[in-house]
Amino acid sequence: MNQQLQDVRRLEAEFADAMNRMYAVGNGLARMRASLEIGEVAVAPAAPAPAPASVAVPRPTAAPVGAPIQAPRPTPAPPVLPAPVALPSWWQREGAVTRVLAVAGAIVTLVGIAMLLALAMQQGWFVPELRVALGVLLAVALVAAGHVVRGRETSRGRSSAAPVALAATGYAAGYLDVVAVTTVYGWLPQVAGLVLAGAVAVTGLLLARRWNSQLLAVLTVLGATVLAPVVTEKFGDEVSLFVVILSAAALLARGDRGWPMLAVARTMPATSLILLGIAANDGDGAPSKVAIGAAAALTALALVGAVSAGRHNRADLIGSATLAAATISLLVAFGVHGDTLRTTGFALIAVAFAVALAVTSRSPIGPVPTPLATTIGAISGVSALLAVMSGAPERWVVTGILVTALGYAAAAVTTRSRVTLWVAAGTAVVASVAYLTHPTAYVELGMARDHDATTALLDSLLAGGIAALGAWGVDVVRGIPARVRRLTRIAALIAGLATSAVAVISIGLLVGEALDATSAGFLAGHALATVMWMLTSAWLLLRGLQAEAHRALSLRLGLGLAAVSVAKLFLFDLATLDGLWRVVAFIVTGLLLLASGTAYAKALDRTRPPVAAA
Repeated sequence: MNQQLQDVRRLEAEFADAMNRMYAVGNGLARMRASLEIGEVAVAPAAPAPAPASVAVPRPTAAPVGAPIQAPRPTPAPPVLPAPVALPSWWQREGAVTRVLAVAGAIVTLVGIAMLLALAMQQGWFVPELRVALGVLLAVALVAAGHVVRGRETSRGRSSAAPVALAATGYAAGYLDVVAVTTVYGWLPQVAGLVLAGAVAVTGLLLARRWNSQLLAVLTVLGATVLAPVVTEKFGDEVSLFVVILSAAALLARGDRGWPMLAVARTMPATSLILLGIAANDGDGAPSKVAIGAAAALTALALVGAVSAGRHNRADLIGSATLAAATISLLVAFGVHGDTLRTTGFALIAVAFAVALAVTSRSPIGPVPTPLATTIGAISGVSALLAVMSGAPERWVVTGILVTALGYAAAAVTTRSRVTLWVAAGTAVVASVAYLTHPTAYVELGMARDHDATTALLDSLLAGGIAALGAWGVDVVRGIPARVRRLTRIAALIAGLATSAVAVISIGLLVGEALDATSAGFLAGHALATVMWMLTSAWLLLRGLQAEAHRALSLRLGLGLAAVSVAKLFLFDLATLDGLWRVVAFIVTGLLLLASGTAYAKALDRTRPPVAAA
């Protein structure tokens, strides 16, 4: 310490001496410059030409002879960008080799322990009780060794994967002991074996939380999950309940905050085991209600963990994936049951996730990240559609889908939630595909006779309401691009025209059936639909001249609709309509075209500024 202090003082003295010498050199240069400038002024016959006005040339100022000058202020050097550092290979990174060796050593040690137990059983070494006792001692010794190694590394300021590998190997050895006392020797019943395995897993999770080791928690949970069907020697309700309890313990250990791999380890394998249990029970008949309870509990745990992780990390995507996977097991658990329970279950899932979306979209719980909110909303929409498709009578399936889409559209307008609007858009697409059965049935008279005009009329009104609420929702929800708003208005107008045409034709069919003139009602409906489209075209053209902001869009839509009306008149009505209705359609449409042109010309003249008199 004294030697270093002396070196510092010596360097300070040398630096001060160097600065004094630099000041002396600078003073000498200043005196020489001053004397030279005085000589130039005395000898020079004329003053130098002035510099251009656009260029400012500073004139040096002479310092008094012999006057010391201060050292020039150093100009800061430009920042030097560091050269790009090449990333080291994986084996050169800190702790990489240690981690690989630790994991490999744990695997090899575990295999050796399993081989030792198998060999002891084959050769008859020791009595079974002593074998199990030695296995327990080995497991405890490995966990204790992990504690010792961790304590030494902590005292020296180091950290590696060796303690985690030792502890994980010890817990794996403990799981092998559980298998031995339940499956091999039959000393404990299956339920008691699962309880014992759960206790071992809980101690491992507590240790992982204390050490802040995600790896140890993942290995502990995976080991217990894989062990469950081995202990019970089958898939079923016991395994499903065990993995749910284990998932809850893992959630309490950390809450999925910052440990995404633990969220995967406690959810994905559990989902697979529940699905395998449902498939195994389905072979003997309808599965028990325990599978539904286990799947519902796992889904709730996945939702809680996803919300917790989303609040901790806004970019989290693991929570959305685990929630979707857990929900699949719940949908399957309800789906394999009878119609009543299946429909009720799907409806309850839809309502529950709709409430969850509303709760997590605002404080104090939310707002959660957009991917998670989208997942929650999508699950609600899919469940609602499944409930309608599985429970509604065949005649009212399309109506139920339309009512579902209308409900989500109304919710989007009310809550002004972008995620709810996306869910409404998804259900609206499904509803639009289902609704296509009505307009395709009205292309030909024979198909129209066999079609249900009452449901077609009701569905047309619902579809028109969806189009109107969808356009309204896009207008009131913030953050929607202007291009999307414009396209939505156009799509809503097209949907409104299509649904209104189907509604008019349905009314014509109903009136025709009441008067025992179904054919006349069908033809009248098509003719009125063409006239209605032409009236809408005229309204759009006139509105385009009145509304400056929407003039271009209204004019384009009006002209386009007029072209579509004329095309329908010549391509469909001319071939389908006959007699008086064909004449009426052509005459009325032609008169409307003439009237629209005349009215448009007059309105255009009124919008022009008056010309001043000469």
